[in-house]
Amino acid sequence: MLKLSKKSGSKSLTPSGFTLSSTRDVVIVALTVALIVVSYSAGLAEPQRTNRTPAGEPERKDDSKVPDAKALEKAKKQEAAAQVKLTQAEGMVELALIAYGGRKQLDTVRAGIQESGSIRLATDQGDLSGNYVLRSLRKEKSWQDLLRVDLELSAPEAAQTPNAAPIKYVIGFNGASVWSAQNGQYVNPRSGADVAFRAQLTHEYMALLRYREDGSKLDYIGPETVVGVDTNVIELTTQGGDKTRFWLSAKTYRILHCEYELKLVEGQPPTKYRIDYYYTPNSAAVVQNTLVPVRREMKQDGKFVQEIKLTNITYSAKLDPEVFQHLQEQ
Repeated sequence: MLKLSKKSGSKSLTPSGFTLSSTRDVVIVALTVALIVVSYSAGLAEPQRTNRTPAGEPERKDDSKVPDAKALEKAKKQEAAAQVKLTQAEGMVELALIAYGGRKQLDTVRAGIQESGSIRLATDQGDLSGNYVLRSLRKEKSWQDLLRVDLELSAPEAAQTPNAAPIKYVIGFNGASVWSAQNGQYVNPRSGADVAFRAQLTHEYMALLRYREDGSKLDYIGPETVVGVDTNVIELTTQGGDKTRFWLSAKTYRILHCEYELKLVEGQPPTKYRIDYYYTPNSAAVVQNTLVPVRREMKQDGKFVQEIKLTNITYSAKLDPEVFQHLQEQ
């Protein structure tokens, strides 16, 4: 277990009259897990594309055993020498797999995941913030993984009243359907929430690293420079037809961000999502020799909607499958 410490419209989730606008409701209820997840580390220093690390966050010791830039270059030459029959896109993703710790290591340690930290969600009345816990169990295909997220949220300061209780929200995927509960009572997920929640199984970065196991198709779109960083753009198409574009660093093969679209409501245009992964020394960790970006941001149609910061990560976690089926604490 790695412990990372840091210093210091319809109505839904209604503490003391606080309401969420319909435009953000689905994100708050269903996409609290954006992130989640994952892996990477130091030794592969790379210029960041957006904000600096917030002041007050301590630097974390780099105990990485994942390949550094020199090892990646060696692997690249070995791959070319072996004349492996891979497409250009597949070759790049295979190198990304090495950068993340290797296919075998990822398969082993990511079989059971438990992560916790903080979450910040944007609403028209101010940001919601609180505690975040994600648990998952790996299955044969990415889209079959069991998944559960528990949230405890506080209303924006402007909407808070004395003695206002936090909102406890749970959303899970049991292998067949999405279910949810609020403050200890089962509730029906909002329209589109199930689609948005399950999207992290087919659109997140691990779906790219599991392309071979999932039988997904990879296409090389081309090079692109993003704020001075050279990247390669790869499009992943799942067997179900879901498409996601990933931007990989041309130097370190890290996944810098991904973009995809979801049709949440019939008759309405698709919603566009973007997830940014952060790998600066202050927001990257190594868990069981796999890299983990411990901060991720999501945008919906170009607007910020969610940030997750992980502070505790356990891989090879022993999880009771029942927690994905029912509303129980352990």
